Amino acid sequence: MRFGRLEIDRDARIVAVEGERRELTSHQFELLCLLAENAGRVLSRDQLMQGLRGHALEAFDRSIDNHVSRIRAAIEDDPRHPRRLLTVRGAGYVFARSQDGDADV
Repeated sequence: MRFGRLEIDRDARIVAVEGERRELTSHQFELLCLLAENAGRVLSRDQLMQGLRGHALEAFDRSIDNHVSRIRAAIEDDPRHPRRLLTVRGAGYVFARSQDGDADV
């Protein structure tokens, strides 16, 4: 999957930004893939936990917040002001299909 400068290779389990590999844990990688596969769609913490069933993710909803924070640190230019992995207050998270200047493939 490619989203502008961000590339996610599910088979090789690689995440890269502008060709530079970014390290994610297995949990974080699976969460990023789930969000990216549902790009443009808001997913609640419950939906994310349901989608990650079968993966050893901590069984409380705030763990999702911690993983999202770490994913942002890896893929965002400014994790405090994310442009790709967004919080929808009171609803969950959404993976933005594009950012300004991105050409999604």
